[in-house]
Amino acid sequence: MMARFRCGNEERENKYWMEEEARMCMMCRDERETIEHMWRGCGEMREREEKERGETLNEDGREIGWMKEVWKRRERIEKERAYEDCAISYHCAQRIVTNYLAKYGRDCNDDGVTDCDDFSMINFNGGYQCKPELGRNEAGKLWLDRYRTCNPETRL
Repeated sequence: MMARFRCGNEERENKYWMEEEARMCMMCRDERETIEHMWRGCGEMREREEKERGETLNEDGREIGWMKEVWKRRERIEKERAYEDCAISYHCAQRIVTNYLAKYGRDCNDDGVTDCDDFSMINFNGGYQCKPELGRNEAGKLWLDRYRTCNPETRL
């Protein structure tokens, strides 16, 4: 089972074609990802008892529960870091904003043009309900003040 874990590309350490950063442990990002690191060094996996680890590393089939746990933790951590990783990547963030505006972009203030004023209303109100005026509550007024600082010619 452990051989299948290693050969099934679950270890990133042996993926020599990847950049060094991509070969690091997906859970803690401290060292290269090996089974040994996950058992002994990974901060995300340290909560397990040494006794349990020794038993699990035996080749009698009991390690499958641990490997499933690793897969679940990886999936959870990957989802948590996806936003953070995209937010610091210019092209990824640009793609998300462009796709969002392509999906929800419309004339929110009924002036016949879809422009920055409409995008500001979409950003504050959300894509599905962009029509409410920004000045209707205190948060909207603060938003509108900040927007006017950047865009003094706004008709909002």
